[in-house]
Amino acid sequence: MPVEKKYKKSVAIIGCGVAGLVALRHFSAEGSQFKCVAYEQTDNVGGTWVYTDKIGTDKYGLPVHSSMYKSLKTNLPKEIMELPGFPHKGPEDKSYVAANEMLKYLEDFADYFDLKKHVKFHHHVKNISPLDGDRWLITVVELQTNIVETLEFDGVIICIGNYSNPVIPDVPGIEKFCGMKIHSHDYRDSSVFKDKSTVVIGCGPSGLDISFDISKVARKVYLSHHNQRVKNMECPSNMVQKVDIKEIVENGVIFQDGSYEQIDSVLYCTGYQYKYPFLSSECGIYVENNHVKPLFKHTLNIEHPSMYFIGIPTNIAGFYMFDLQVRFAKTFLEGREKLPSKEEMLEDTKQDIESRLASGLRSKELHMMGRRSKDYYDSLSSLAGLEPVPPVILQIYFDGFDRFMCDFSHFREDKYKLLDKDHYMVKFPNEDEPIMRRQEIVLN
Repeated sequence: MPVEKKYKKSVAIIGCGVAGLVALRHFSAEGSQFKCVAYEQTDNVGGTWVYTDKIGTDKYGLPVHSSMYKSLKTNLPKEIMELPGFPHKGPEDKSYVAANEMLKYLEDFADYFDLKKHVKFHHHVKNISPLDGDRWLITVVELQTNIVETLEFDGVIICIGNYSNPVIPDVPGIEKFCGMKIHSHDYRDSSVFKDKSTVVIGCGPSGLDISFDISKVARKVYLSHHNQRVKNMECPSNMVQKVDIKEIVENGVIFQDGSYEQIDSVLYCTGYQYKYPFLSSECGIYVENNHVKPLFKHTLNIEHPSMYFIGIPTNIAGFYMFDLQVRFAKTFLEGREKLPSKEEMLEDTKQDIESRLASGLRSKELHMMGRRSKDYYDSLSSLAGLEPVPPVILQIYFDGFDRFMCDFSHFREDKYKLLDKDHYMVKFPNEDEPIMRRQEIVLN
């Protein structure tokens, strides 16, 4: 008698940056219970790590996804910006690498696991709607031919990234300003700021990095922020730290302390927002004050538990989180473990939100992890019966972030080496010998 073939669940992966590649690796692995396809609207894997000169919209009239600029180097050591089981091949003499080196790593990852055969490039997802039985109807358009196709899937893994929809704050008087105004999403190189006086709004990682970059050619850079950790940072001679802005006028800026500076340009380094325009209202997902809900463990659609979002949490060692979230999703889509009830997931999510608000986080920061990262990782691992993330990964993340904040001019000269799940070595530029460290600080 012929052997009956076992039904394989179909899974759609939306986006093929780092998270999408991780999803493809696990869902297409040998012996997988799934058949999967990834939809990527550009012509390459890599997502935000793919540099393009284009800003605004692409040749198909779609918003340019990447926020990559020419001078970008990683602001975390490559030793924690790798995917489990696929280490960086080099170079061993540095831990902070250029964007094109990260892209090469991701392309090598895709080739090693033969993932591109599952990717439909130049495909734009127009709509996702739920069907009965927690299945999905997905409409995509092939951009080169404009052919529209509608297909059904058993699961959806959303991997579109979170650094493509810029937040533009409402700055009083900005409509009067005569100079150039851009967001860091559209920043590509410093040449447009040559000999200009510029106010940079925001001092997150991009704000600091770009401010230092444009200070090499600008006449003056005013970094406007309220981050106390940055206040004593050593800056270039033509870069001045200022308090928050009170008002923008025709040719200048008035700060909250009453000081005034004449400027030629405004650069917003004010972050990004979550957007899912392809999700129908029936999906049950909405974004309120940059909080995506209702999500269980910041990843699972509570209303339709065959839809997962990879990569929403911030202030975390992202590459390892992507891998853990994907394995979490695969575990429950396979049925190897049983999810809590809807009521239990809603209650767990409610308690998580209340705890975050009580700790001082604002409602727009409810996906921030920081020192809660270990608890978050452990909760995913425990629920799904998965191997936890090595503690040393978060130790390096926090130590590296501290170095970033206290010595921005030199932190990228630090060299790291992983020894085991608890220990690593680091060599600082002013030290003759590397120092061995272990996971020792309180992470939660």
